[in-house]
Amino acid sequence: MREAVELEATERTSEQGILAGAGQKLSDYLVLSKARLSLLVLGSGLVGFWLASGASPNLTRLSLFAVGTLLVIAGANAFNEVAERYQDRLMHRTARRPLPAGRMSVREAIVAATLMSATGLTVLVLSTNLLTSALAALAFAIYVLVYTTLKRVTHWSTFAGAISGAIPTLMGWSAVDNALGEPAWILFGILFFWQFPHTWSIACTYSEDYARAGYRVLPLIDTTGVRTRLQMILFCVALLAASVLPALTGVAGELYLVGAVTLGMVLLGYGVRFGTGRARRPAIQLMAVTLVYMPVILTLLVLDKQVL
Repeated sequence: MREAVELEATERTSEQGILAGAGQKLSDYLVLSKARLSLLVLGSGLVGFWLASGASPNLTRLSLFAVGTLLVIAGANAFNEVAERYQDRLMHRTARRPLPAGRMSVREAIVAATLMSATGLTVLVLSTNLLTSALAALAFAIYVLVYTTLKRVTHWSTFAGAISGAIPTLMGWSAVDNALGEPAWILFGILFFWQFPHTWSIACTYSEDYARAGYRVLPLIDTTGVRTRLQMILFCVALLAASVLPALTGVAGELYLVGAVTLGMVLLGYGVRFGTGRARRPAIQLMAVTLVYMPVILTLLVLDKQVL
């Protein structure tokens, strides 16, 4: 009887270990693909799709577009983590990622990144059109080959990252319309301008990490702080201006307009407080505001969409 009880306990422990291992592996793949960031970027693409769809979006095409786009984004993020594994090891914020922590081999990560990217592009080619697939490939190439490569070379890498991060909005529109209409470029502008206060606030919040990794971001290399202060205000103002265009062009209604102006003014206020970026508390506050801003603005666009 005792042997049977001990055997059962051993089997139960083994099963728990297997489940724990599977859970850790799933968690590692989610971290490798930067799941939360991937979902936010996908959300901007889905909003582009929704706005271009008129009164009755094609749910099958929407689903396939979502799957394909998410896989391409996840694959690009995975390649980014492969390329930056040594820098991630130096940063407290990223040291526990699967590659720097040694829980995943480089080969496994490359295989996963390749499968995600190739599968995503294949789904887009088969379910959308050439323009959308080309935009996906362009965003992937800019993020992996340009942005990731230049992060330790020049602060201009932020511009490359902003372009690649905003392209999914164009993809969403082109997946429906097979063209790039004015609303698509407006949405692109919103995503593009938002990424500067977002990226700079993160860099200044974790400035010691970024310095150890050797990443070159404007607030960290601007010795006087004048360029940082000026450009932060300019990008926040540009974001505010771009964010009201959906209402002015008939894409969204009054509810969206009120929300966009309110959010934009709040972001501008915190952008002004950010100053040169040398104080950590204003950087943390601005980062929090940017993290709220984008999901809310996208939600307002969905809720207050006007059928063109």
